[in-house]
Amino acid sequence: YSSDDYNYEHRRRKRSDTPEKHVEEEKEIDPYFDWFSRRDYLTVTYLIDNAMFSSPSEIDDFWKFVEKYQGIQIRRLQQQSKQTTNISTQDDLPRSSRLSLPQIYDKRYRLNMNVIMNKSAANDTRYDATGERINDNEKNQMSLARLAEFKSIMEYYFDFNQKEKFRRMHKLRQDQANLPIAAYRDEILDTLKTNQVILVAGDTGCGKSTQIPRYLLEAGIDKIACTQPRRIACISLAKRVGYETLNEYGDQVGYQVRFEKTKTKSTRILFMTEGVLLRQVQGDSALSDYDILVIDEVHERHLFTDFILGILKCLITQRQDLRIILMSATINIDLFANYFGQCPVVKVPGRLYKIQVNYVPIKAEESSSKTAKIDVKPYLRIMEQIDNKYPSTDRGDLLVFLSGMADIQTIMDAAKQYSLEAQRWIVLPLHSALSLDEQDKVFDIAPEGVRKCVLTTNIAETSVTIDGIRFIVDSGKVKEMSYDPRYKMQRLQEFWISRASAEQRKGRAGRTGPGVCFRLYSEQEYVSFQEYSTPEIKRVPLDSLMLQMISMGLLDPRKFPFVEAPDMLSIDNALIRLQEQAALSPIDCSLTTIGTMLARLPVDVTIGKMLIMACVFQFVNPILTMASALSIQSPFLSFLQCDPDTITKRRPLMSDHGDPFTLLNTFDEWVHIKADGTNTRMWCKRRGVEEQRLYDITKLRKQFKDLLKDYNMEIDYRETKVRSAFERREHNRKRQQLNVLKSEHEKESNQRKILKLEDACVTSTMDIEDDNLTNVVMKTTDKIRDIEFRLRNDITELKEISNESKHYSSKDINMLKLILVSGLYPQVAIADDYNNYKRDSDQFFHTKTKQFVVLHPTSVFTYDPDLLQPPPVSKTVTGDGGKNKKIFSSQHELIVYVTLLETNKPYLMNAMRTPAMQTLLLYSATLDTNNDFSRILCDQWLEIQFDNVDQAQSLISSVLLLRNARDLLLRLTLQDSGQKTGVDIELISKPHTYELQHLLSLKMTEFLSNSTIYALRRVLLAELETIYRGYGNDEDDIETNRM
Repeated sequence: YSSDDYNYEHRRRKRSDTPEKHVEEEKEIDPYFDWFSRRDYLTVTYLIDNAMFSSPSEIDDFWKFVEKYQGIQIRRLQQQSKQTTNISTQDDLPRSSRLSLPQIYDKRYRLNMNVIMNKSAANDTRYDATGERINDNEKNQMSLARLAEFKSIMEYYFDFNQKEKFRRMHKLRQDQANLPIAAYRDEILDTLKTNQVILVAGDTGCGKSTQIPRYLLEAGIDKIACTQPRRIACISLAKRVGYETLNEYGDQVGYQVRFEKTKTKSTRILFMTEGVLLRQVQGDSALSDYDILVIDEVHERHLFTDFILGILKCLITQRQDLRIILMSATINIDLFANYFGQCPVVKVPGRLYKIQVNYVPIKAEESSSKTAKIDVKPYLRIMEQIDNKYPSTDRGDLLVFLSGMADIQTIMDAAKQYSLEAQRWIVLPLHSALSLDEQDKVFDIAPEGVRKCVLTTNIAETSVTIDGIRFIVDSGKVKEMSYDPRYKMQRLQEFWISRASAEQRKGRAGRTGPGVCFRLYSEQEYVSFQEYSTPEIKRVPLDSLMLQMISMGLLDPRKFPFVEAPDMLSIDNALIRLQEQAALSPIDCSLTTIGTMLARLPVDVTIGKMLIMACVFQFVNPILTMASALSIQSPFLSFLQCDPDTITKRRPLMSDHGDPFTLLNTFDEWVHIKADGTNTRMWCKRRGVEEQRLYDITKLRKQFKDLLKDYNMEIDYRETKVRSAFERREHNRKRQQLNVLKSEHEKESNQRKILKLEDACVTSTMDIEDDNLTNVVMKTTDKIRDIEFRLRNDITELKEISNESKHYSSKDINMLKLILVSGLYPQVAIADDYNNYKRDSDQFFHTKTKQFVVLHPTSVFTYDPDLLQPPPVSKTVTGDGGKNKKIFSSQHELIVYVTLLETNKPYLMNAMRTPAMQTLLLYSATLDTNNDFSRILCDQWLEIQFDNVDQAQSLISSVLLLRNARDLLLRLTLQDSGQKTGVDIELISKPHTYELQHLLSLKMTEFLSNSTIYALRRVLLAELETIYRGYGNDEDDIETNRM
């Protein structure tokens, strides 16, 4: 109740000539007054431009407060009417008495704020002789007293809001003080004063990730960088630490991840991924922007984490003022402490309750099943045991660790049947392929008498924490991706976990109370496990890491001080791979022109090269889409690959050319559906497509496009459209709507929901038989994604681009293939000679390093294997003894693939067809020929034999010119990006560059359409010892004949 209100009351009473008028005016202020009929007017006049309301959601909260305020006033009036005291006396009392406020102004009751009305509205306000407000709309007419009451309600709301904030702040400070790490605050800061590097080892739940940055900020340190291995952790921790330090999110506490940042000039704590920090090292090797670096989750041994530790070990000798805090779980502490010269360790205990461990090894007859599926009986027995032993009134959910999605689906099918009978379980999956909505369900609360059973992979070991878990079932298995440098192949295999992982899994049961952990292996097996998991640096390809190291001036990566050095074979193969991509010189492994640019782009080498070559040939838009689609998980849901209805719906999207073109078709059609205003969720549902992945493609596509613009690489000659006034208003309206929806969704997501037994089992994001989806109102998350999509993208422009791809000619398709091959080569495979005698599922292909590989079941060629039939035969030549038959044709093809992945078989992933001769002659690193050029050995494993020698020599001459022109055009394109390429920019003007682009595209198209007849075959390793006979045995003689 401010002084303004008190003065208003005093002046109003003084103006009143008669007591009757005073009483009449007071009677107008009644609790039944309909404020909500004037809501729009009052909102515009008082609230929208008021600095006390920062968002539309706060205005909504205010009106909820008004409703509650009126309810209190009405109840108070009803209570007064029941009293025997004189009502008229009560009515004559001023409002201050009725609200239990002093009748005489007292500054103790004054809020430290002033409610200011909209100035324009105030200037337009008119009153009649009696003080009544004049308004053209009679329903908005209110007296001065009524307006004063509304002003008072606003002040009561601000007072209530302030008290709520103080209450939450008090609870926050209590929670911070109760964290285990709070007792070690002074020890950490004191140790840091006298040591350059310290290691903080804390168990799960100790609070190290959120509190240590806050302690540093309170200690007066300004420039703090905190690294996290995961993008999502950076964003969520920045938000949490910003809240806990009372700073605005994105102001003093911010984050920077790939393609996105909230860093400002006033940012003092910056959360970032390890990749971002490595990019900054490239520009500033001393990291002079930071006084202290906090490296979190070092025990997880991610690839870039180990690399950063090596860089910091070298950096601390140059910068004595730099401080480093390593943060780890209590795993392998000595390794990191010894690596930094016996640095001090601060051990912080976790907040775990007692956990009972039960070893329940699977019986031999159950584990020795010949079927590939996991046996469900041990898991159902444990669920039944929990039902029988623990009353349903005892809260506590079950978390089951399985090796992969296939096992999750198998256990889920069985658990669904059990839950339907028992009516005491809600079974939910949790893995990376689920949509965000489905992942969020695991955080909701089961109803009374019902437990959650969450089936998960190792994602729940450290990345995700689910409250309320009391029981753990640990299968002891994990599927990990490893890399075999010999075969250039990734392997997804099932392994026993390490003892450290087993302890991490067990610890998930003791966060909120005593727990039980069921281990489906024996104690002897547990003892035989590895102590720690294999570091990522020893099981992944090192191409990107080697490129980063060389770009930083580390010419010999073998001499780098790794925490644990990778296999030298992995390093050698990574360098060879970069040479094959033309990123490194084959002579001294120095960076080439394109290698320098690839090192600057924060993308995979393969994707980066596709984007660069797309700029060279001015074919950017479709490559942006395909490169984005190939960078993320496939939008096609694999468990629906055998569903006949789904396949029928997908078939129009499938391209004869291969999987990248199918992804392009899918995205373009989705854009069309969205532009037409049709329900895209239903469209995706019926085709077994995860729509979230299509939104991800859109975001990544725009990020790639902005990235190329940042390096001044011409990518689109479309004129920038100027929005009309209507379009600007519509854009602003959508942005306001997005902010409201985001606020609503954030409040909704912060409130844990109660699950229903109908949620007993979620099998997928898709329900193909749901035909009523057109009548379903979009979920809040769907609305948010849709509006974000429309705000970030010009839907009309996207539709135009997608229309262009629908009208590509065969020449355009071949150019697209050539650009994709520029990034993917030498990842090519040739069909086995006997495929035409085999069933579709038994067809084999051969790569240079791995024989007898097969196409993945999700590939478009699996659904239409006739596309890979041998080419039409123009001529057949049979060797000695009727063996080694050679088929001459102009239509030989190779399979180009993105990944060679081995699970139960070695699979070619994301494959496409490409013309063989053109691909090999344009992109082979080495071309060995005979004297007349009729035979060419490409990269020492594929031989091309021409039928006509004159045609062969003419073709080779054209190829040389095309390769030289392509390399020149590449250097010119990179010259525009500000990179030194050795080309005199003054000698070659822009118009000449455009002319060269046009001419080269024309000649490339002609070359791709070449109809020269040739034979293609795979050369075995044994043949390489004799294939060069006739040239002499000296190695120099062989090299002389190479091109």
